[in-house]
Order: sequence, then C-alpha cells, then structure tokens
Amino acid sequence: MAFCDIFGDSSVARILDHLAKYENRDYSLTELARDCSVSYRTLQRVFPIMVQKEFVRKTRRIGKANMYSINPENTTMRELRRILLKEEKAPEKPVEDRNHHIAYA
Repeated sequence: MAFCDIFGDSSVARILDHLAKYENRDYSLTELARDCSVSYRTLQRVFPIMVQKEFVRKTRRIGKANMYSINPENTTMRELRRILLKEEKAPEKPVEDRNHHIAYA
C-alpha cells in the first residue's frame, strides 16, 4: 500500500510515495519531477507547501540545486508511514470462492 492508494493518484501522493520508497536518498526538484512523472511547474507549485508543512526537508545543496528527502521527524509523516507499513504487513482477507457452492444435478 502506498500514498497513492489512500490519497489517489495526485502529484503530492506520487512525490511522497517516491520519497518514502527511497527514504535514504535525497533528490533535486528536477530529479523528483522526472522520477515521479510530474511536471516541473506542478512540482514548483506544490513543493513549497510540502516543505512548509515539513513533510519533506532540505538536506543539502549541490552546486545550485537544493536536495530534499522525506522528513522522518515529522509526526504526521511518521504516523502515515506507520499505517502504510501496517497495512502492507496485514494478511489479506480470504476471498470466498462463489463457484464452490454450485450444486450439480
């Protein structure tokens, strides 16, 4: 289960999915736009909000590029990730086989 499963296929969910999946890496905005299939303009629009809410954090600067990663210290992000991991580990409910109950004459 991923952020897109809960919040739909939005640009923010795709970005958070990618950052959570590769939590030990940091990315420039250009890399995130490419890897998440989000336009750079959309990323420029939503990313400042994600930084302001501390879902992501600036990790370092390489040349002119700021690098970002998911913020594991943010309580909201920590809880969301805990819920997602819990959902992944939960056993799937058995599906009832409807053909099993067919009576033959």
